[in-house]
Amino acid sequence: MKKVVLITGASSGIGQEVAKLFLLKNYNLILSGRNKDGFNYINGNKNIDVILGDISKKETRNKLINLIKNKYKRIDILINSAGITYIQPFEENTEDQLNNIIYVNLKAPILLTHDLYPLFKEQKSGTIMFINSAAGKQGYANHTLYSASKFALNGFSQSLRLEAKKHGIRVISVHPGGVKTSLYDKLGTKPDVNQYMNPIKLAEVVVFLSETDGLSPDDISISRTSK
Repeated sequence: MKKVVLITGASSGIGQEVAKLFLLKNYNLILSGRNKDGFNYINGNKNIDVILGDISKKETRNKLINLIKNKYKRIDILINSAGITYIQPFEENTEDQLNNIIYVNLKAPILLTHDLYPLFKEQKSGTIMFINSAAGKQGYANHTLYSASKFALNGFSQSLRLEAKKHGIRVISVHPGGVKTSLYDKLGTKPDVNQYMNPIKLAEVVVFLSETDGLSPDDISISRTSK
């Protein structure tokens, strides 16, 4: 039986690179993302379902849940990769930005995981992965809102891991440093992403970790090597 993999944020960035690698393997893929053009890499593959939409919206999450429950009736790997950021001095942040980043980076993955958790428990198996950040372990100047959301997600994943392991469920939190993706394209203040790590290399690690059945990597920090 083919395993069922759900990846959020799969129309860009890390999530997209992870999905491309899973395409090369024998899985049923469910991909979620906001950018229709970001799914051109699928090329009509029949083992893929795509749900377009904002993962912070209940409507989008309900479509994913209904698809999994009605079509597949199981979930083997959940990779929460969708995320946004703001890079600016603390006083320039707005309440709308705070709400937005909390909804996308924290509330959405918690709610999606919550809705799928009964399936994982019923199966007594599966992997739940969160693509977190180094900013979820260490504060950075001009990253106040982003770090707040990622620190909170880290706390959630650590606590969930303690509950899930007795049901045979793995909870893995991946904390990469800066990654060269389109995440920063629309920001007013942009970092020099040319020095950031290659998202394809990071995706290779994510896919490897998701397939390490019988092991529990738990919490992984990944930094780039110096040139």
